Amino acid sequence: MKIIYLFVLLFVLGSCSNSFLEKEDPTKITTSVFWQTEDDLNSSVASVYNAIIRDGLGHYNPRAWFIHAGRTENFSIRNDIRDAYEIGIYLNSTSNSYTANFYKGAYTGIFRANQVIQYGGLMQINEDLKNSLIAEARFLRGLNYFFLVNDFGSVPITTAVAETSDDYYVGKSSETEVWHQVTNDLKAAEKYLPDQRDTENKGRATRGAALAYLGRAYLYQGDYDSTIIALKEIVDNETKFGYGLQANYSELFDGQHENGSEGVFELQYSRQGGAKIWLSASDDPSTLTRSTFAGEWHAPGEVGGWFEMKPTKVLLDSFLEESTTDGGSDPRALATLAWNYPGCVFYEREFSSTWGQDAIWLRKNQNWWNTDEGDWKSELDEYGMRYADVLLMLAESYTMKDQVAKAAPLVHRIRERAKLKNKLTEMLAYTKDQMMTEIRHQRNLEFAREGLHWYDLRRWGLLEQTIKNAKQSGYQNYTSKFEYYPIPENELNNNPNMTQNNPW
Repeated sequence: MKIIYLFVLLFVLGSCSNSFLEKEDPTKITTSVFWQTEDDLNSSVASVYNAIIRDGLGHYNPRAWFIHAGRTENFSIRNDIRDAYEIGIYLNSTSNSYTANFYKGAYTGIFRANQVIQYGGLMQINEDLKNSLIAEARFLRGLNYFFLVNDFGSVPITTAVAETSDDYYVGKSSETEVWHQVTNDLKAAEKYLPDQRDTENKGRATRGAALAYLGRAYLYQGDYDSTIIALKEIVDNETKFGYGLQANYSELFDGQHENGSEGVFELQYSRQGGAKIWLSASDDPSTLTRSTFAGEWHAPGEVGGWFEMKPTKVLLDSFLEESTTDGGSDPRALATLAWNYPGCVFYEREFSSTWGQDAIWLRKNQNWWNTDEGDWKSELDEYGMRYADVLLMLAESYTMKDQVAKAAPLVHRIRERAKLKNKLTEMLAYTKDQMMTEIRHQRNLEFAREGLHWYDLRRWGLLEQTIKNAKQSGYQNYTSKFEYYPIPENELNNNPNMTQNNPW
């Protein structure tokens, strides 16, 4: 049984509809009526988890994945949802509702985490339990600041519950300062989180998750020495943390092998909960489904889907560059895409006769085996962090430090799982540039649709070149301005201390 992050807590579900620090009394529920028991603290921490997957808001919310993936060369976004389409063709603006909600969602999570840290720290409960729960809040706060600095750049930092009107409106901190907040929170969390979780608590943050995101934060800043320290601790202690690669890549996305050894931080979904996919401001949060609608969101119209995002031939061609040792297709291609190959069956239909010879559709996290087209609820988990990412991030850091021989065995594990030719001896003799080319290629295939490719291309300095070379829809609009989202218009209008980031 997996823990599901959906709790009805009115004091923490109040969010910020205009400024992230919109005026509302944060002390309506105080330590005199709440923040008394272990259950109080546990449920408040659960609400912080909920913020990162809350539909339309959190960075990992069900509809966010196609925004993260759809603005790369690998996918195209349908034009029926204007704000999503504008992001996909590089015409988004300060009034874009999707990016505004990412901003709002992150600060909603930060607000909730600040309450846990501030009020929870004063509670008279078991000290070990308190430290562990507050560490989860520190982890999640760090994660939300990671999302903000990664998507928006310079943003405000707030680490305490606002007590006076002067506390509501905070100016921007530099990107360096925000990254420092990210790493501070993750390091603080790592000290008190357990190495593993029991079955009842799968999906909750662990020490390994904190170290993995810490490594990602350092990698994104180009601090390879610190990345190696954080990630080597995990890789050198696989058994202690319970990590490894799932033997069969497709099992990661079939719903039958969830919370396995590869899920460093796995986002939990269930068919439990209410019937509603979306909530209005007046709706009871308990009526919200705990499942996702990812299957319907991207499925073909022929089976009742909305086809909001479609894979491109660029992605398929990347998968087909190298065959397996027995001459077949990379198993990651078969798990990620459906296309016209012999015997392809998609939604119980023969592919070519249904969709034609040139069609390409998404399989990953799609419930593509579904036989009930009227029931689109999906309980397939999503991955915030997989162990494969830990291996490849560590390999990249070794490579950037001219330690290619240490990187090669890590990349070999990824290739071996994909049943590709054994190139370990060859890779041991690679130059730095050759190894980076291999790592970039493997990351693109390994994590297709998982929301990492845009950020990878940007930190490698290859974003503009890749988009313009691919010539997908909207590529003519792209400039370096679109590397980050703009600070939302509502925030600029409501926070007098806020200014827009350059070059917006």
